[in-house]
Amino acid sequence: MQQSALLPEPLLASLDESGLERSWTHAPSSRARLTLALLSLNPSEARARWVLEQVPELDDSALLVAAFDLLRDKRLAVSVQQEAVPVLRQRFARLAGASPGAMRLRLLHLLVGTEREAPLDPQELEALEAISVLPSWKEDSFTRPFHEARRCLEDLKVPGSTGAAFAVAERTLGHRGVLLLLWRAAATRDRLSEDERRRMGRMLWLIGSRLTEQSSLLEHSVGTSLMASGASSLRHGRNQREAFAREDEVHAAVMTSLRAALGRWPLRSLSEQLLESRARSEVAWLRAFVGKGALP
Repeated sequence: MQQSALLPEPLLASLDESGLERSWTHAPSSRARLTLALLSLNPSEARARWVLEQVPELDDSALLVAAFDLLRDKRLAVSVQQEAVPVLRQRFARLAGASPGAMRLRLLHLLVGTEREAPLDPQELEALEAISVLPSWKEDSFTRPFHEARRCLEDLKVPGSTGAAFAVAERTLGHRGVLLLLWRAAATRDRLSEDERRRMGRMLWLIGSRLTEQSSLLEHSVGTSLMASGASSLRHGRNQREAFAREDEVHAAVMTSLRAALGRWPLRSLSEQLLESRARSEVAWLRAFVGKGALP
């Protein structure tokens, strides 16, 4: 299935930079152009600067997180990355006020512009502790940015709009910020006393727990990694093993779905229906694929 020359190309294979550029010239609004920009796997400096110019006006928290994801690309000029930091930080602070019970924007506000090798300082640990006790990871679902991106891309006649919309929606998750937290926590651990390590471990465990409540594979995976890291600091070996076992189960389902090469099934409408079902709850979808539940 993966190698057959007789089957159609994967849903995203027909997307190339020249095609996106043609769609860009016909885009009717800045929102449509932002969606196209978020599809770029290797954004140019000019396109990244255009995205940065949109940030002060973004009122959609999901799109703000997606812009952060794009502007963190280490292939961009250092000057662009540095210019983006204060603009993103200010906007994260502004929009976080509208979602007082959610972690995502507050965590990104704390971490934006920091390096993964830098230990967390006492003030950052205080802020992280306050974030860790909030009741939810984010304020909305994966499906909203997915459906909005798909409508936009369908209007622009972008090929494979369902798969492309899924890729855009994945940028809105904030998982790269969580990976940055994992690196910084690892750089911090050996500098702490036993009690301080346990304190940080509880923070990581709580944030990871909220992430594993989400429907996407990326959030579930980084959440499990946070929980495992937290359990290690807490010296909770059983909890760490349970976290890894949960991740192993999902990983096995992912590998099974990859072998099926769903994106190359000859009936394109079926592939798109499966992807839409996956967008509703990717983790539940993967478990259903290996016979451990119903399709969402």
